[in-house]
Amino acid sequence: MKRKITFLSLVLVVLAGLVAFGVLWTRQTAEPQRETVHSPLTGNGASAARVTQVTEESPIRFTDVTQQSGIVFRYYGAPTPEHNMIEQNGGGVALLDLDGDSVLDVFLVNGSQFAATAETVGASNQIFRATAEGAYDDVTTVSGLQAFGFGMGCAVGDYNNDGFSDVYVTCYGRNRMWQNNGDGTYHEITMQAGVDNELWGTSAAFADLDADGLLDLYVVNYVTWNAAEPPCFSIGEPKVRIVCGASNHPGQPDILYRNLGQGEFEDVGVTAGISIKDKGKGLAVAIADFDHDHRPDIFVANDTTGNFLFQNMGEMTFKEVGIQRGVAFNGMGELGAGMGVGCADYDRDGRLDLCVSNFRHQVNDVFANLGEAGFVATTSDVGVDQMSMLPLSFGILLKDFDLDGWADMFVANGHIWDLSSVSQHSEYKMLPQLLLNRNGQRFVDATQSAGEYFRTPALGRAVAAGDLDNDGDTDLVVTHIDQNVVVLRNDSERAGPSLRIRLIGTQSSRQPFGVRVEARLGSTRFVTHVPAGESFQADHDDRLLIPLGEATRIDEFRVFWPHGRIETWRNLSTRSSLNLREGTGETVLSDK
Repeated sequence: MKRKITFLSLVLVVLAGLVAFGVLWTRQTAEPQRETVHSPLTGNGASAARVTQVTEESPIRFTDVTQQSGIVFRYYGAPTPEHNMIEQNGGGVALLDLDGDSVLDVFLVNGSQFAATAETVGASNQIFRATAEGAYDDVTTVSGLQAFGFGMGCAVGDYNNDGFSDVYVTCYGRNRMWQNNGDGTYHEITMQAGVDNELWGTSAAFADLDADGLLDLYVVNYVTWNAAEPPCFSIGEPKVRIVCGASNHPGQPDILYRNLGQGEFEDVGVTAGISIKDKGKGLAVAIADFDHDHRPDIFVANDTTGNFLFQNMGEMTFKEVGIQRGVAFNGMGELGAGMGVGCADYDRDGRLDLCVSNFRHQVNDVFANLGEAGFVATTSDVGVDQMSMLPLSFGILLKDFDLDGWADMFVANGHIWDLSSVSQHSEYKMLPQLLLNRNGQRFVDATQSAGEYFRTPALGRAVAAGDLDNDGDTDLVVTHIDQNVVVLRNDSERAGPSLRIRLIGTQSSRQPFGVRVEARLGSTRFVTHVPAGESFQADHDDRLLIPLGEATRIDEFRVFWPHGRIETWRNLSTRSSLNLREGTGETVLSDK
């Protein structure tokens, strides 16, 4: 599909981007005004035509196993009659192995209120440890991770390379970090580590951005807001109070913490080139090698401002190229709401693509990676435009749920405004979506056949992906506003088995987040990566699932390590799980 893009089409995309940049500059230099919001029906008060989607039968099925899991958690702090701006995001979720038993545990971030604080009602962050029976025990108190505050997102990473995952939590207020003691318990290191900023943190991700073997930390920040600000109301309905939006609030710069070793980090955002004041209103981040130079780049989804793409120039310096590379705006050159981000090679051309979730009446963007030509919006080409126009979307993932070799799409939906008293056509709770990938050419709506969870409207927010039961496919944990967290077991009809691979860095960071890999099975090639960030306020299983089809071995498995090294393992066994340690395969130097 990409190869049919003409030179003229690319020129038009660039011109549209330049026009939108002018609009963006005008909006940001204009005098801020008190925010009002259009009718829930359309952006200009006219009635909106509803789009009827025909859902298709597919092999993808999920079963809600929340009750059996023993995980009981409801985000505290939203919604309230005050409709404070901090109520819109909800809490994040991370899948991690807290005790080194090779089974994923679940960490959930909690919120607070101004009137009745989280501490007064006992609404802590919570962590659930997997048991041998496949259920989970709440070990929050004994783990040392009990904490109260206006929690948002989280990131998990082994920052000191001791083999155990550490935890970072973003907040409205002071962010916090805990080091894993190696025995299933943690101790807080926020102040001594130097990662205690008090901006409005949303999502975060660990990755070794300077190839020194230590995980650095990228923190996405949102906007400047305080509870003393006047409330916002829906246009034409002065008595209907709503959560204020980002458009009339100044954005906050993101933060990049360089890992100095010995448990200390340094804020290098300004010198690295990622600290962009006002224009950054970030909600989600994905770190991956988008240009194949062995250096992880950083994509940030921004709300009502252009998305960022920070190209890694080496030596911990970055160049913001979102407009030049075609991902700052949508295919029409318009600004989006930038809620969540997914990353995968959805069309299997060997390059990592992006998808971005957006507000109601905005489509969710699909950006195809063209290599040196940058990205192009293929949202309409692959059929995502009409399916994503009506929902307001947050967490979004590109994962191969049925192991057919093509990355499917999951989207968590739910509005931030309850305008049901204004109009019977206004949707507050919304259905999640499951889109089946048809050979990289189209996504089709397979929501209604995906399971009972997909038939009940909810206020979806963060979603984390991982093989919770170690059976070789991708399960999900989804958080909500005003509803319990949901655990979804993948019971799809598989196209074949899979091989689960964990990469262990030695010269590189022990957890090589953002590293690109390539698997060749006969004439079939898969390109994937170790996820860093992605979705919305979430963190995921760092193990890779390679679909095998009818293959009896993986002929070649290549890892594109930092410093230009390419390491190849040949004739890998297709048993269920492998650990590949850096330095044990055949290594060559790339010309990059």
